[in-house]
Amino acid sequence: MAALRLQGCWPGTLSGPARQARDWQVWALPAPLRGFVLAVTAAAVTATGVATAATRWRLPQLAVFVALLACGVALIESTRTIREVHGSIVRDLQPVWYLAIAVTLPPAYAFLAPLPLLVYKLCRAPGMVAYRRVFSNATISLGYGTAAVLFHAVPRSVAGPAPGAGAHVLSWVLVVVGCGLVGWVINDGLIVVAIKLADRGAGVRELVGTRATLTADLVELSLGVSLALVVAIQPLLMALALPSVLLYRRYMMRAQLVAEARIDPRTGLLNAGAWRREAEVELARAQRHQGRAALVIVHIGQFASVTETAGRQAADEVLRRMACILREHLRGYDLIGRQAADRFAVLLPETGLDEARRVSERLRDQLAAEPVDVQHGGHAGFVFRMTVSIGVAVREESRSSLAGLIQAADSALASADWAGAVVCAGPADAARPRLGDRRLSRRAFPGSPGRGGAARPRRPGFRGRRRHRSSQTAG
Repeated sequence: MAALRLQGCWPGTLSGPARQARDWQVWALPAPLRGFVLAVTAAAVTATGVATAATRWRLPQLAVFVALLACGVALIESTRTIREVHGSIVRDLQPVWYLAIAVTLPPAYAFLAPLPLLVYKLCRAPGMVAYRRVFSNATISLGYGTAAVLFHAVPRSVAGPAPGAGAHVLSWVLVVVGCGLVGWVINDGLIVVAIKLADRGAGVRELVGTRATLTADLVELSLGVSLALVVAIQPLLMALALPSVLLYRRYMMRAQLVAEARIDPRTGLLNAGAWRREAEVELARAQRHQGRAALVIVHIGQFASVTETAGRQAADEVLRRMACILREHLRGYDLIGRQAADRFAVLLPETGLDEARRVSERLRDQLAAEPVDVQHGGHAGFVFRMTVSIGVAVREESRSSLAGLIQAADSALASADWAGAVVCAGPADAARPRLGDRRLSRRAFPGSPGRGGAARPRRPGFRGRRRHRSSQTAG
């Protein structure tokens, strides 16, 4: 695996705050998306400053504000360990508290409310991408701050700070519903625009128009209106609403919780446990029907050097790209899983030795032909060329268990690691590694029987280079 710094990247001559600002991931975004993210954030900061300057602060209102934020903190803690899905609109039910703040408190509180929750979430979940979270909270601030301004502009005869009684309650609730819709449209609308700028192929209907998303938004709005009504009548009653919001949040995350028990978060493939369980089932099926199956283990050469040289984020991009290539070039019913930090396991049903070798060689060539370009972070501009070695084993009568297949594929991989090649395990009683269609010479492995004892081939590894703008192109 090799790494190269592309031209046009920042020279490493700055220090202190300037270097930290240079390393912000937002600068690596495409120009239209970067401009949109910065413009929305600046608009939220400006609106918050104007609203704050025009507000008279009162202790009872501050107490209600702090209590509602405490409920938001409890909601964060209830699902803090669940990884948010990138490239989608996360429905975390926080707008329930924001709508109540917008209705029962002056607009400045609605503009300010996302800020303390943002700081708390970044501190409690440090692995989050900061600019995405800042942008998301800026859209919330604009959406529900605008909703607060509109609500307080409605005459008291229609709405006002208290719901009142009789027909006034109905008009008050309708105005709150309308303000909630305004907050939802602004918030989700800005996020959809950002997602479309980042990914032109993203579908708006899949983001906000499916039955599941519309149901979640409707429930979120209903809970927000109910909480606003409760807080307007008596703020202490918000404690009764908190358990319901927490339970529904856990219910909404149930599908993701089930997926996270099976999916590796860094690649989107099956994790080791889930892959093993499903592979056992597939091999049992092959054994009942006397079918064929092959196991392929893919190893990234010197993957630890990527993390040491360019950091965790660059390593994650390498893993994601490799997982994408595996999915693109394998069949839909092949079982792909991440077996270890630098290893992937693939079970190929109804596949013999020759076909498994062809598939493996095609994967190796494809992985070598497509370098991974790091797009974000302080190492944006690095290009990694992946060097992989692959071990292959096929199911036989004397080697039908998953443990036996893994052992045979591991043995073949141990030979392949020294050549960056595809090595297939031979029959269980006489394993003979093969490189492509040629037998590996015993001279290639020191200590093996035979004459000569030639030196072991150099193991493919990681080579890192940087080039600044004035550098020559590396060969």
